[in-house]
Amino acid sequence: MNKINFREEERHGTPYFPFQAFSQKDTCGQYFAPYHWHDEVEFLYVTEGSLLLHTETDTHPLKAGHVYFINPGTVHGIFGDSPISHHYALLFPLEFLSFARYDICQNEFLSPVLSGKLQFPLGDKLPASCTSALGQYMEKAALASWDTDSLSGPLSVKIALLQVLETLFSYEAFLAKSPAAYEQEDFVRYSLKPVFSYIEVHYMEKITLEQLSLLLHMNKNYFCKFFKEKVGKTPFSYLNEYRINQAAALLLKSSLPVTEIALNTGFENISYFIRQFKHYRGCTPSAFRSMKTPKAMPIL
Repeated sequence: MNKINFREEERHGTPYFPFQAFSQKDTCGQYFAPYHWHDEVEFLYVTEGSLLLHTETDTHPLKAGHVYFINPGTVHGIFGDSPISHHYALLFPLEFLSFARYDICQNEFLSPVLSGKLQFPLGDKLPASCTSALGQYMEKAALASWDTDSLSGPLSVKIALLQVLETLFSYEAFLAKSPAAYEQEDFVRYSLKPVFSYIEVHYMEKITLEQLSLLLHMNKNYFCKFFKEKVGKTPFSYLNEYRINQAAALLLKSSLPVTEIALNTGFENISYFIRQFKHYRGCTPSAFRSMKTPKAMPIL
């Protein structure tokens, strides 16, 4: 069966240059990036429209001109919130910015960030002057990474990322990791990561509420309540949306019949699959496949 992986286990970029930039355009208000996480830091810069960024604990509206920072290991999902939107996403390991020589910059600025003692701020509450500068540097890094004709492109990327750090330090925007944050890491049993992982691996198969609730050692009723409080929708609403997103990608990237795509993404009933697809995408699978501009493309 075909499987499209949304969980970030592999590093982005190349071993020689572990940096990757994405330009994400949505023209129909159906952007959907399922919950995932990665070891890299992620910088987001919204240039048009608005998005909703969900973590396991909060929801953050992102509007044009806003920047947002996702610290390594943070579970997050990104969803459309306007008819048209565009944003840049930059991903890289923090070690990418490290200096070979241990100097004052490494000791006083980079090491606290690399060790997690200082964490990136949310970003949406930064002063406009700070946000404006950060957005320019993020866009500069993205554009430089795509300029294959420039011999200095990799250097331009690194300089732009260091300018992001310089700006955050100049505005004293970094957050000191609190003792409560360290304690929270010990309570991984309350995280939904095992559920998201299970759905990612088994979405092609039949999944029951019992299977999902057992992953967190909860009874079914409490699990449903817990999941909805965290994610904002029921477990099966999220599962169906995840499956439809996988099906949409297969419709665009393969010539498989619609019936086979439905079966490959966990739908045993073709009529139910078409109803769910119309619910989430606003059109039938066949109509979606024929569209020149898809409603949403998988992210990262």
